Amino acid sequence: MDILENIKFFLRLYYKPLSAMSGIIDRGNWLVSAVLAIAVSLLFQFGVGAQAYASFKELAARIEQTGVRRSPAQQSATQQGASQQSADPEPADSDPDDDEAPVLNRRAGRLDPQPIMGRFGWKLISPPSAIGDVLGLALLYVPSTILVMVLLGQQGSFAVLFRRDYGSLLTCTLMAWATSHLPPAILGLGLAPPRMALPGRLAVWLGIWVAGDLGFAVLMVCALRTVFGASFGRAIATVSVSWLPTLAEPFLLSSGLIYYLASPFLLFYLYQYLRGELGDIGLGISRRQGYRRQLEYATVNPHDAEAHYQLGLIYQHRHQYSEAIERFKRAVEIDPRETDAQYQLGILARSQGRLQEAIDYFSAVVALDDKHALSEVWREIGATYLAASMFDDALSALERFIDRRAYDAQGLYLIGEVLQKLNQPERAREMYERCIEAGKTTPYYRRGEVRQWIRLAQKQARTTGVAAPVSSAE
Repeated sequence: MDILENIKFFLRLYYKPLSAMSGIIDRGNWLVSAVLAIAVSLLFQFGVGAQAYASFKELAARIEQTGVRRSPAQQSATQQGASQQSADPEPADSDPDDDEAPVLNRRAGRLDPQPIMGRFGWKLISPPSAIGDVLGLALLYVPSTILVMVLLGQQGSFAVLFRRDYGSLLTCTLMAWATSHLPPAILGLGLAPPRMALPGRLAVWLGIWVAGDLGFAVLMVCALRTVFGASFGRAIATVSVSWLPTLAEPFLLSSGLIYYLASPFLLFYLYQYLRGELGDIGLGISRRQGYRRQLEYATVNPHDAEAHYQLGLIYQHRHQYSEAIERFKRAVEIDPRETDAQYQLGILARSQGRLQEAIDYFSAVVALDDKHALSEVWREIGATYLAASMFDDALSALERFIDRRAYDAQGLYLIGEVLQKLNQPERAREMYERCIEAGKTTPYYRRGEVRQWIRLAQKQARTTGVAAPVSSAE
């Protein structure tokens, strides 16, 4: 375990978050991440959480003293109680500080409700324990993030993604939380209490708190793109809703339930259960890191093109395209007949707008194997010609692909778009309809891949005058 290397990843998150997340997946350690998160959580609680809590408590006390929160009936009852207390002798066990801190209900042993949010507000604003923050991320936030990714169409079931990616995502999440909350914690510790009215002072502390959470959200978008290969849109949508289960953390902390959930006995039985059902989750990240190291070792062999190709796929999945292109090109240099690497170079070149270069790569693949990737090379050629507005060439390539893969939703949509560009609306409508129908026969695990093409086909079918049926792929 290289602690210094993990610290470097921690600092790199500030200026190269995507590269740092990739390094954390490959060489990060979850234990170091947890220690960093606990240390930053302690600093954040002393520097920001306690100040915000105290300011909120003081504001609630002032509101209580002015009677804003009391209804007429409550004020009348208070006046009657005051007159009765003046007639009766003061109880021996009365606390003279009751009037000075009316927000604290001493007889009930708890804080009075806050304005608007009631007692729920105290649970959200009160600083949780440092270990509670880490447990909340591990037991609530990371599983809910994986679940949302599955619901948004990420390939694989929850069990598969949980087993494969939980360790990596947890390590990245802990690092992201510590990195995003360290600057607010330092600012809070070094910032003297602002000399301003109480509402403004409270706004300052809450603003610092929110800044840390927003920074965490930004880093989590980078984590999801790196761990799952998600698009920016899907990553942002996931981060926008996956935090909701963490609202239960204050209740679990206040009741002590979260510590029961983390008890060694329960964790042992949970481990035994998950090991039998989902595989050894604890070894997920170490296996991924071990595989990555083996590929790096294999690249020492100057004749091993496959290792470079596999590393290129890893970088491509993480949206690190320059590193992926470098690895794919190295694989082609070692073995000019490496069609897989040339095929991926063509896809990357087209996505970056280098259309002629993409055609050159695809042509090299076809020259070696015209059925490469189950003939999908022809679909990619057609898509490239379509992007270059070379519609006749696009039609020729896509027709060859559809002859071999008659139920490919993406190919059917693309050929429909080409036909529409060539002013053949009847044939275009036919292809859009076939695309929609193909969605009904798509296996469940591939629904996420074809959903966008089904939706586009339905939209184009409506614009061309066809009432598009609803596909089960939706």
